[in-house]
Amino acid sequence: MAKSKLRILHLIASNFVGGPERQILHHADNVASPSLEIWVGSFRTELAQGEILRRAQKMGLPTLELSSSRFDPRTIFELAQLLRQKQITLVCSHGYKANLVAWAASRLAGCTHISFVRGWTAETWKVKLYECLDRLILRRADWVVCVSQALAEQAGKKRRGRRAPIVIPNAALFLAEKDVASPVDRRSLRRALGLPEDAFLVCTLGRLSVEKGHRYLLQCLPGLVSRISNLRIVLLGEGRERSRLEAQLVRSGMQNYVIFAGFRNDVRPWIQACDVIVNPSLTEGMPNVLLEAMALGTAVVATRVGGVPDLIEDRESGLLVPPSNSSALANAIWDLFADPAEALRLSRNAQARVQEYAPARQCQRLLNLYAKALEMPEPEPQGSSRFLPHQGRQTQSQVPDPE
Repeated sequence: MAKSKLRILHLIASNFVGGPERQILHHADNVASPSLEIWVGSFRTELAQGEILRRAQKMGLPTLELSSSRFDPRTIFELAQLLRQKQITLVCSHGYKANLVAWAASRLAGCTHISFVRGWTAETWKVKLYECLDRLILRRADWVVCVSQALAEQAGKKRRGRRAPIVIPNAALFLAEKDVASPVDRRSLRRALGLPEDAFLVCTLGRLSVEKGHRYLLQCLPGLVSRISNLRIVLLGEGRERSRLEAQLVRSGMQNYVIFAGFRNDVRPWIQACDVIVNPSLTEGMPNVLLEAMALGTAVVATRVGGVPDLIEDRESGLLVPPSNSSALANAIWDLFADPAEALRLSRNAQARVQEYAPARQCQRLLNLYAKALEMPEPEPQGSSRFLPHQGRQTQSQVPDPE
């Protein structure tokens, strides 16, 4: 009889395909083998299938859909039943909703569970409540994976006496493309995207949400425009903060200097068309946008939060500034405008630095993790703690790269 495939599910609650979703899809597509099958799972929202599942199906990946995106105990039982039916051995969950459902369902189904932590946003009171619940779940999860050392240290404080969180950073997915280092015609790209060809373009990419810090970038506009008359800011993304940002621009009279470009599935040409990528976030895990900009050779300015200092060395591979500081953002952008040679040096150093985040390295780290997690002996049933990890068994905080 042929040996059955090992089946691993990656579950995420998702309304669109952004950075985390692209990470999951790339991994699932690149590690599939005769003995390993990566499933992509998500929740149905408003009677519509999630975009990540549609994308996965087009790629030929196996998918699993839960019938509701609401916090409903029945969803836990539904997932547990599907895990048994599909013979899934390991569940990897991403985000507070998926973490809660997968943690409970994996215990009912007898699966090993890994919670992935990409950071907390606290963008609304409801999200704050769910994220508090997420932290409680992370205390008891079998395994916890964080995208940066800063997050691992934060999560580890809640797991005293349990296995330490493991750090597996995001991958710079553009490095998987053969022509990533090819020179680009920036004017042609701008023309195709409808952007001003002669402007000094500064772009920020990400959800328009309060924790992303866009307001601090817009606050520095009046002073910057007085020094850089052809400055234009491109905001790539959508979110509940958009109306507040538009009102802020009207109050300052700076609305003609900002382009709201909306959400884009393909961010590569936008990154390549711009002179500088700015990430003004107040909190971060490991920003995909910085990995993407570094891989594509666009100079970056970012706030010194979360895992950003792990990725960027100030004045060597980019410019780091304190969060919530519009003056520091303005000075960093001015420095890159005033010294193009320095901007080029930083971007080239960043392209070399980002090689450490190649997708193949991330895939191998995840495969190493799967092997470690599935070698863990299953404890005997003991009521509600049936599938909790053995106490006292520890692992390193970093999964080693293969030799």
